Amino acid sequence: MSAPPAALCSAADVAAALGQHRPTPEQAAVVEAPLAPLLVVAGAGSGKTETMAARVVWLVANGLVAPDRVLGLTFTRRAAGELAERVRARLTALHRAGLGPPPGGADGGDGAGGGGAGEPTVATYHAYAASVLADHGLRVGLEPGARLLGEAAAHQLATEVVAGWDDLGGVTRSPASVVDAVLSLAAQCAEHLVDPRDLDAHLRDLAERVRDLPGKPVAAVRRALAALEERRLLVPLVERYAERKRELEVLDHGDQVALAARAAVRAPEAGAHERARFGVVLLDEHQDTSHAQLVLLRALFGGGHPVTAVGDPHQAVYGWRGASAGGLEAFPAHFPAPDGSPARVLALSTSWRNDVAVLDAANRLAAPLRAGSSLDVPLLAARPGAGPGRVAVRVAETAAEEAELVADAVARVWSEDAAAGREHRSTAVLCRRRSQFDLLEEALRARGLPVEVVGLGGLLSRPEVVDVVAALRAAHDPGRGDALLRLLTGARWRLGPRDLAALAAWARERRATGATSGGAGVAGVAGVAGGVADAVAGGVAELAEAASLVEALDALPDPGWTGPGGHGLSDAARPRLLEVAGVLRRLRAASGLPLPDLVAEAERALLLDVELAARPGVPAAAARAHLEAFCDVAASFAQAVDRPSLGAFLAWLAAAETRERGLALAEDGEADRSAEAGATPSRTAVQLLTVHAAKGLEWDVVAVPGLVEKGFPACGTTSSSWLGDPGSLPHALRGDAASLPVLGWEDAADQGEAGRRHAAFLAACGEHELAEERRLAYVAATRARSRLLLTGAWWGAGSTRREPSRFLREALGAAPGTTEGEPRGELPDAPAEADNPALRTRRTASWPADPVADRRPVLEAAATAVRAAAAALDGAAPGGAAPGGAGPVASAPASPWSLEVDQLLAERAAVRAGGPAAVPLPAHLSASRLVQLAHDPEAFALAVRRPLPVEPRAATRRGTRFHAWLEQRFRAEALVDLPDVPGADEDEPADDADLPRLQEAFLASEWAERTPVAVEVALETPLAGLVVRCRVDVVDWKTGPPPTGQRARAAAVQLAVYRLAWSRLSGLPLERVGAAFFSASTGRTVRPVDLLDEAGLEALVAQASAPSHDMTRAFRPVLECR
Repeated sequence: MSAPPAALCSAADVAAALGQHRPTPEQAAVVEAPLAPLLVVAGAGSGKTETMAARVVWLVANGLVAPDRVLGLTFTRRAAGELAERVRARLTALHRAGLGPPPGGADGGDGAGGGGAGEPTVATYHAYAASVLADHGLRVGLEPGARLLGEAAAHQLATEVVAGWDDLGGVTRSPASVVDAVLSLAAQCAEHLVDPRDLDAHLRDLAERVRDLPGKPVAAVRRALAALEERRLLVPLVERYAERKRELEVLDHGDQVALAARAAVRAPEAGAHERARFGVVLLDEHQDTSHAQLVLLRALFGGGHPVTAVGDPHQAVYGWRGASAGGLEAFPAHFPAPDGSPARVLALSTSWRNDVAVLDAANRLAAPLRAGSSLDVPLLAARPGAGPGRVAVRVAETAAEEAELVADAVARVWSEDAAAGREHRSTAVLCRRRSQFDLLEEALRARGLPVEVVGLGGLLSRPEVVDVVAALRAAHDPGRGDALLRLLTGARWRLGPRDLAALAAWARERRATGATSGGAGVAGVAGVAGGVADAVAGGVAELAEAASLVEALDALPDPGWTGPGGHGLSDAARPRLLEVAGVLRRLRAASGLPLPDLVAEAERALLLDVELAARPGVPAAAARAHLEAFCDVAASFAQAVDRPSLGAFLAWLAAAETRERGLALAEDGEADRSAEAGATPSRTAVQLLTVHAAKGLEWDVVAVPGLVEKGFPACGTTSSSWLGDPGSLPHALRGDAASLPVLGWEDAADQGEAGRRHAAFLAACGEHELAEERRLAYVAATRARSRLLLTGAWWGAGSTRREPSRFLREALGAAPGTTEGEPRGELPDAPAEADNPALRTRRTASWPADPVADRRPVLEAAATAVRAAAAALDGAAPGGAAPGGAGPVASAPASPWSLEVDQLLAERAAVRAGGPAAVPLPAHLSASRLVQLAHDPEAFALAVRRPLPVEPRAATRRGTRFHAWLEQRFRAEALVDLPDVPGADEDEPADDADLPRLQEAFLASEWAERTPVAVEVALETPLAGLVVRCRVDVVDWKTGPPPTGQRARAAAVQLAVYRLAWSRLSGLPLERVGAAFFSASTGRTVRPVDLLDEAGLEALVAQASAPSHDMTRAFRPVLECR
């Protein structure tokens, strides 16, 4: 289309009508661009999301496109939700200004229905590929109903494939490494649309070509050829993995995009359909798209369709998963104008985030990237009125001193805020590798700073999580003596070296006499392999021969026993070991529980709930944050895999521990993105995370430690690239091969030339990886709004002195100098010492560590006083003796059963004593319990006082299956937790045969083609003195008929709470937020017209929890609705 007529409203006019800031000339050029292919090069913090939303609104305001003919694609659900919300808010304001139709098909936005113009479709790339595949999958042989595997389930399936493969004799890597390589090769084959058979043929032909060259191959070439042969052994595993997925009718994320791309290429009508459906397409973060995604988008929207791609080549940091910065540079050629000319390129070059000094440092880091780009990437300029900012560059002597330096700097910032009486500035410490976390966290906590370690990889190193995992491993596998040692030498049991040696001697003695049982070990190892017993049977004899410390706990020696060294177990060790054995037996007995419940049981068995609650100076919620996050991980794993056994979970955790970027549980295919990792900038804690996980986020203050050569950048001057990585695809087979180094063995004349080309290839790969590291450094620098601290250290843990990173030197010009007084642009001289001072200092520590140390006398006196008081309350004799002289009260840990019996007897005695029984209002309530509280407080109190299992019901199963289908369709995480599954409150029987009918009813409804603004939004809102926690679905899906009568009035309470919470979050007036039930059995949408407002809900809760219902508030109540 040609340029819009001059009579159309300008971007400035639309902004003025909506009360928005006047767009800059650059923004106006993007907003008012003709309906033709367009590439927008948008630097970090340049307001790309705002500009994309403004473009949609301008097009709608001028009648150039209807809202429902706009498609927006981005990478994460969070980004999609943010873009959708901005567009929706702008379209609503546009309608109010009289310049556009009512958005979302709502007449006035109250959810009552009407004849509006619909809403834009905003989705993730993977979700959109899934929708294309659902419509056109039959064209590539995909039967409807294929299920999507998350990464956890894919890892489990690949583990089974590797465990069941017999021919791995030529593979020198561990089974876990083979699993990783198979998954990586499979993913890269999918991302680059390569058939594994073509990969095998390429590797074979390349190796044969080089071997046939005249001359003697150099050593480096021989090693490379050996690696090629080993990789060929993995190709059949990749094929078997693909075969198993076909047998099980499942797809992983790579399959989803690859099949969608092939379907779009093979079926031109698919592109015609999508182009007719969407008149305008917006592609966010285009530099992160893979080759398969690019092929899909070109097939659907190439040939001059109005596609606007937004991206920043300097932030292309996902090359490890198939993305390429070259994809953005190739956009003008891949998406030409209707006349065949390259697409137009515009830029957004004003940073609305960074202050001047921070932006200066980022531009210095990016300078070499601009020089090597075919795109004209302008320097980022500071926003009008930007602050001066501050960049500090420091080089410490040792890594420990560097951590202290970073912690001191952060502590000063927080002290400044506290002294000024203002809220703490958001602060993050961004690391290149997770191995840097421990020193930094220790230094930060030593200064009293709250620390949040973000991401699963960091979560698994938290002490309380390590203890839980160790207990689960020891309970599951008798061969995991290492896990048992973690418990025995930890803060709770603190066994010393002599007792540990005696326990080991006893275990060896039991093995020698044949007293160990190998059976339990078989079950443990088989569980790790996902139940493939045959694959691990060969390891049974080896396991039985091991001296199992875990099994030795279950049959401790008599008190008089001594080992070969003449030492037995001490009197202090024996009760501790018995207690540990009891904990492990308790966990084995609970091993049939769902994983989240088993994790919670381990927490209670280890008394971690008590330990964390007693942590001084830390709010209870903050103290439990890591364990709560780990329980969420267990729940997500259980939902993501077919067989969520404890063994499979532990194997998955072991793999996550060894991966720098961890493993993803989210089902949108984007591992290690901050939205899926749970990262949200906080002002209540210093956040510790990797640079990759920080992409897309921003903080007031950012520190980037570890800036040394071969640390950050992590590469050297050369790199073996795909030759040295068994999970990598050869460059020649990748879709972005034109932008990658070329090996060039195919036309080498002899072995000498092959060796020279190999050396040149390694050097070129080193430069290529350096560019990737530079982009990562640019991402790190641009996360900071006002303060940026860049640090390094001359000495790490080794004996070789390190050099400050080139990135540190380049950014130095933006800093005013160091505290040591060096002039601008210089670093301190290298230390004169030839040896690492950290290695000269002998570090000493008591072992096992005493958690209370000097505080022990005071704590023991306090414990004695508490025991005496407890004994007095129980009618015991003074001094902590039990009645009848039975000995000290705490001489042995009480049995959990005896404690429960005591509680039950005490409860019965209280009831018999007469008077009403006071029932404390629970700290957490689900939505259905809130409805019950409103409908029948007496029944609610009885249910709280004596909870009983919920009877299994067919309606519940049907609701669960229907909801699971909706989750897959919307690509969302679980929308409910038991017992709040849809259908749980429906009376009529249900049959699984009803599911297709329910699905058809939904697909025929008004909701099928709508895109959720957000799913499962976690909210907190005050209500009648309570803190109501909601996970909101404003449309509540029901598989039974719509509720009627009293049940309808009670169910409406749930919708009313949702509506109130969403109103407060979105800022919309309550009367403009609608809420509805959708009945899949009838296809009807029911919108209650008399939903309670805030005053009505407060009155309801106050009345229901009045003393007349025997409800007391022993603590601040918290209602939780889902």
